[in-house]
Amino acid sequence: MTTLDRPLPLTVVVAALILASGLGFAMGLTNALKAGKSNVTASTAPLAEVSGVPVKDAAPAPLYEPPPPEKPKVKAVEVKTAEIEAPVAVIEAPPAPSESAPPATAPAPVQPPPQSIEDLY
Repeated sequence: MTTLDRPLPLTVVVAALILASGLGFAMGLTNALKAGKSNVTASTAPLAEVSGVPVKDAAPAPLYEPPPPEKPKVKAVEVKTAEIEAPVAVIEAPPAPSESAPPATAPAPVQPPPQSIEDLY
């Protein structure tokens, strides 16, 4: 028989998943907390000796390649031309009001601002 006649209940499946994930977390945590029992030991030899290059010939690799120097820009030559002065425009003032002319109309009286919304309507 390749299939189950009755599927497993949902509670059994959820319990199995929780148990498996909890067990995996516990095992990972215990392996991470093992102090001093590491299989990998750090090498104390200089990296140049590990790679096979003698230390006296080893040089640090540059972090980045500096960009090439910029070429100097050609300066623009200024050409001075003789400036021609424009004639100055004369603005005449309007004639002064005379006594025989009628007086200007008086400005409209200023209304006080409304005190409430009802005053606007």
